[in-house]
Amino acid sequence: MSDTFPRNLKGVLPALLLLLAASAFPPGCKTNPPKPALDAATESLLEANGDTALRDAVRNGGKDPFAVLVAFRKDVFLGFSAMIEQSPYTLLNEFGNAAILLVRPNEVVPLLKTPSVRRAAWVGPQGRLARLDPSLEYDLLDRFGKGTEGAEVQILARFRSVPEKKEEALVQEAGFKILSRVGPNLILSGPISRIPKLLDIDWIVYLEKGTGLL
Repeated sequence: MSDTFPRNLKGVLPALLLLLAASAFPPGCKTNPPKPALDAATESLLEANGDTALRDAVRNGGKDPFAVLVAFRKDVFLGFSAMIEQSPYTLLNEFGNAAILLVRPNEVVPLLKTPSVRRAAWVGPQGRLARLDPSLEYDLLDRFGKGTEGAEVQILARFRSVPEKKEEALVQEAGFKILSRVGPNLILSGPISRIPKLLDIDWIVYLEKGTGLL
């Protein structure tokens, strides 16, 4: 028995260890770091100089970067290009005194505390920007920098296929009115600040200017 028992254990012990590991981490369970606890001063800063989606991203934590709109106190290219190059943020686009930066959740609060920054707003994962026509993106930057992003614009939204009622409902929930329908395209009217909400809709493949600003 002394000869056979250890040999059998050689196959049994690894299997037992695997079962114990599986029970400790059930299927679908991820070992994500705990969500950061935000103090009152941080909450106030995010409320004053950020928006709800940005605050939620900071609360949820994680390591995945995302794009944010940032309004600076003066022209980005003339005043802050060197600072951004030396920072952990990646500059995706800039116009006037506004920029789109790629940041991580733990970088948002230090960004908002930077004296040259006036405010910031969530845009979304970087990949979604590919669905945004450059001219519309520059309009968004220009208006955010001036604080006039609440003004309404007309937007042509191109869908993967002819949008049905559920897709139209998502557009309306994003804060836009439907002006007309042409095949897989909708002409929309709404505040340019709500463009990130349209980018959340996966059925939309491209956003560009409609007939012009209202």
